[in-house]
Amino acid sequence: MWISKKLFQGLTVGLLLAGSTMNAQITFEQGTWDEVKAKAEKENKPIFVDAYTTWCGPCKWMSKEIFSQEEVGVYMKQNFIAYKMDMEKGEGPDFAKNNNVVAYPTLLYFDAKGDMIHKGVGARDAEGLIDLSNAALDPSKQLVAFVEKYEAGTRDKDFLMTYLTVLNDCGEDLEAPFKAYWEKIDDEEKQTAETLELMLGVTSSFGNFKSPITQYFLAHKTAYETATSKEEIADILNTCYLYGVWNLAKMEDKKEAKVFNKELLEAFPAAKKEFKKRLAYMKATMETPPDAAKVNKAYSQCLKVTNNWSELNSVAWNVYEKEDDLKKLKLGLGWINRSIEIEENYFNVDTKAFLLYKMKSYTEAKVVAEKAIKLARAAGTEDASIGTIELLNKINVELEAVKD
Repeated sequence: MWISKKLFQGLTVGLLLAGSTMNAQITFEQGTWDEVKAKAEKENKPIFVDAYTTWCGPCKWMSKEIFSQEEVGVYMKQNFIAYKMDMEKGEGPDFAKNNNVVAYPTLLYFDAKGDMIHKGVGARDAEGLIDLSNAALDPSKQLVAFVEKYEAGTRDKDFLMTYLTVLNDCGEDLEAPFKAYWEKIDDEEKQTAETLELMLGVTSSFGNFKSPITQYFLAHKTAYETATSKEEIADILNTCYLYGVWNLAKMEDKKEAKVFNKELLEAFPAAKKEFKKRLAYMKATMETPPDAAKVNKAYSQCLKVTNNWSELNSVAWNVYEKEDDLKKLKLGLGWINRSIEIEENYFNVDTKAFLLYKMKSYTEAKVVAEKAIKLARAAGTEDASIGTIELLNKINVELEAVKD
């Protein structure tokens, strides 16, 4: 599905650029971390560090698409000494441990003395990177400033909310300040989109089913639908359910597992039809070593009964991207047809168009692609259909070639 590749915000950055555009991308320093810190101290300039791994897709995207942009290169040269470090090689593992780098990319900022002052977790577009960097240059917005206030005893509600938002953006531990904040707010304040974002952060997307925060969310899901949307809460509930089944699959104590099994089905009654097959699939993945044929068979059985259109769509899109065999493409078409039966929308209709195109069913692919574009327009997400429009152009070329 084309839009899934565009999860980054796309706005242009209004900056005055000077000088030649040649070699305008970020110039990263070479040498050791100590040498970079020594240079920063000598020049009295803060340091920007891109903490990456070689296998990280978002890291590669930033390196190719963002760090290469002229406005980003000019901005960084003016304000920072830039440095890249592989978190799995050389000094990387120790650097990651010392600076709590657990996700990639992590973008870190240090003062001229080499002390960490700010950070951000996850890929950003050019504007997002510059916004993050501006916050790192502003003492009132730096992570370290909020930490100092918290450690000095500041606990008023407004401060805690802002502090938690900063911690969440930085990928830092929320548990202690969140507990203090939770105790200060009433149900109305708990049931907001902003607080839900913090709840997701402190519980790792409700990965701990038995957490009081998870249980509060489940008990008030209707209120959160009002604060956000039914679609967003459905996605969160599905993640919570999958974490629950995963944790159940790991349980060795049969009595404990029986109790937890009952709790999960009470919380997610709509999953009763697929529950056993989902559990069997997850248990198959945990075998040592896992039997690939057994895992694939278990997952296929699970997909036959799931009511999750998004999961079926993802599986079908994966078939489109990775398979050329007609038999496997037809299997993917079956998954996407089930997805559409559950809930027809731009995303799964778009995936079906791509599958049909790859199967050389150009006439049907054209009809489906045109329908996907109409669905995107009706939903007010016309920008999402750019990839579908490009596909439609390719389909028309193939159809014209057949006429000739």
